[in-house]
Amino acid sequence: MIKELTYEQVWKTLSNVNVNDRAEKKMNLTYLSWAWAWGTLMEHYPFATYKFDEEATSSNGTVMTNCTLTIGNLQRSMFLPVMDYKNNSIANPTSRQVSDTRMRCLVKCMAMFGLGHYIYAGEELPDSKVDEEEAKVIPTEKPKFLFEKISGETLSANTVEDYLLILASNLSDPNNVLHKKAYTSNKDNILVAYESTDINKKNLARLDKLIDLYEGK
Repeated sequence: MIKELTYEQVWKTLSNVNVNDRAEKKMNLTYLSWAWAWGTLMEHYPFATYKFDEEATSSNGTVMTNCTLTIGNLQRSMFLPVMDYKNNSIANPTSRQVSDTRMRCLVKCMAMFGLGHYIYAGEELPDSKVDEEEAKVIPTEKPKFLFEKISGETLSANTVEDYLLILASNLSDPNNVLHKKAYTSNKDNILVAYESTDINKKNLARLDKLIDLYEGK
């Protein structure tokens, strides 16, 4: 029976392993050989197991690998994009590139348990140059408020004030069948604006009046 472990125990054990002589430098990347790292892990926890999730592919063809490492009753997960030697994501990587990244991701999982964690110390610092391909899929801020027109067109706004202008131009006549239909289909969206934390008393009153007009019809 495997003895119950704690994250603290495993961290103390693995973080004290000196990896300075084992860290390799390739171009501007510092990494540990997965074979050495796994062998070291096996010396301490021979019952450890790992698995890889299916890779996630972005719309620009770049790929993210995901790995989960289990040591007894403990589990850590980590992710790593398939990158070139400049730390830029690779679009449409080969199976060899994906395979190599998987093993680096496994080593990164081991670092989450303590083994060689300090070689990743500067990893989260922002890069001054954004990968051109990555920039194409950086998500923009999601609009806070949406209005769906009967035609299927979607209008958006980031402030309640701007949203009220959209409502005023599209819901000006509660007796109009199309306006009533538009109100009904957008009622949930309107309530999002109504319950917004940044709405002021004046705009709240305007929304109250609009809702009363349509709910009474």
